[in-house]
Amino acid sequence: MLPWLVAGALLLLGALVLLRWLATVSPSDLAQALRTFVAVFSALASTGLVFMGRFGLALVTLAATAMAVRALLRARRGADPMPEEDTAAAEESRVETAFFDMRLDRRTGRLDGRVLSGRFAGTYLSSMSVPELLELRAEIADDPDSLALLEAYLDRREPLWRTRRQESRSGRAPDADPGHMDEDTAYAILGLEPGADDEAIREAHRRLMAKLHPDHGGSNFLATQINRARDVLLGRRRTRRN
Repeated sequence: MLPWLVAGALLLLGALVLLRWLATVSPSDLAQALRTFVAVFSALASTGLVFMGRFGLALVTLAATAMAVRALLRARRGADPMPEEDTAAAEESRVETAFFDMRLDRRTGRLDGRVLSGRFAGTYLSSMSVPELLELRAEIADDPDSLALLEAYLDRREPLWRTRRQESRSGRAPDADPGHMDEDTAYAILGLEPGADDEAIREAHRRLMAKLHPDHGGSNFLATQINRARDVLLGRRRTRRN
């Protein structure tokens, strides 16, 4: 009778300790403890089944053991400090289109991208000359998202590229203001044909901002260019109407 009383008391004490622990433990620690229990239990069960000659069941429990151990390792890696490469990735914005994988380093403000298809596939924009970038611009003219990214990159790297390009075609002197945006430039940034109506301008602006807004992995620079293009086109139309 006494052994049963002792066993019952120990069982009750263990239950109280377990309940107290469950009341204070964090969900992540509880999940880790359950994974550990499953791993240990399935390993012991596998060992026992092997000694009993139940190899079929042993294979099942061994598979469960492997899954539990993998879950433990994944959870432990998740609890470790973030590796340097993961830290770098967290400080980098990335936008991908049909032609580009563009990346913005938020620490340094450096913008670069890799060409994904076409004649320059595999080449980084930073390794290309401005004439090559203009050739690429002509190649991707039918993809407004990629075109907007490339022109934003050119605006940052070579602010006078548009005026110099116009000068080479018409012999005009470049605009003294590198921040000036004309209507042709605004249409190009939004991926529209000259003469597009107000609704098309607003729709192109919404579509590009949905992809290139800083909250969606874009950058303040790209968002500013898109907003400016919309304002240039809509603002000048209002002026003409008045």
